[in-house]
Amino acid sequence: MTRIRIIVAIVVVLAIVAGVAMIRRGGETAGAAKVTVKVEKAHAERIVEARTDERTAATVTQSIAARAVRLDALTDAYVQTTIKDLRDALAAVPPAADGAALPAAPVDRLRDGINAGIDRANRAADVANAAP
Repeated sequence: MTRIRIIVAIVVVLAIVAGVAMIRRGGETAGAAKVTVKVEKAHAERIVEARTDERTAATVTQSIAARAVRLDALTDAYVQTTIKDLRDALAAVPPAADGAALPAAPVDRLRDGINAGIDRANRAADVANAAP
């Protein structure tokens, strides 16, 4: 009789251990599935955020490029206008008599225009440097 009780006790203990092992393994599997879902969701959110940042960066880059092209065109036009004004001022000087000193070219308007352009550039640089 004692042997039967020991065998029954061992079978009961083995059944309990097997039940605990099955419950633990099922819990680990369910927990892993929950963690995997959370990680995948967080990853998807980060991808959406990264794509949004990427589109924003592309838009800003295009805006900066367009502004740079516009500023280059304005700078080229300003330089060409300054060169034309200088040539016109020099062409307006009457020819000097033989042996006489060359008369001064009427470049006051040109000088004033260049100085005004320098002042505008300095003010724009001061505003840009003052910005945070």
